[in-house]
Amino acid sequence: MDNSPFIPALTKVFFGLIYKDREGLEYLTRKINQIEKIDIQSNEIPFDFTDYYKDEMGEFLKRKWVSIDKIIPENELVDLKHKAISWEKELTFEGKRTVNCDPGGICDNRVVLVTTKNFSHRIYLGNGIFGEVTLIYIGDKFQPQKWTYPDYQSDIFQEFAKSCKKKFLEEKPQDYPTAHRN
Repeated sequence: MDNSPFIPALTKVFFGLIYKDREGLEYLTRKINQIEKIDIQSNEIPFDFTDYYKDEMGEFLKRKWVSIDKIIPENELVDLKHKAISWEKELTFEGKRTVNCDPGGICDNRVVLVTTKNFSHRIYLGNGIFGEVTLIYIGDKFQPQKWTYPDYQSDIFQEFAKSCKKKFLEEKPQDYPTAHRN
């Protein structure tokens, strides 16, 4: 057994965006571009997978994913989640969010989401943030888990995630270890 220090896995940063209007999307993309340039974007789709945000954000929401030209250790997703929370607060109106911005990471074998909500399948990463492996790459696609949100199971996200995975493999340091597979 190797007892050398653990090196956190690397991941390509992405953001899942839910918004009602173009103003909210433009605000979030400006903030994201301040971290690093957006390099991959999904098409915009209706966010009609659930009515979870209806009371807070209204109806006819839109969904989009964007990634930035940045690869980081997975544990640094915690800091990005706190930035995203602050952006959401800046656009709050009458105590309700008008946008939802969830950072995550995509690498060669998984999609990781970070959240403030604890649940049985999530692990505590620190500073009030939990991590979830929501998709695992098996065969030729990212496979959902029992807890994977429906929008992350969509063809549009699969296409986006595969593009991010390809870019991750091209850009990650070649000598950096990847996570083990079964």
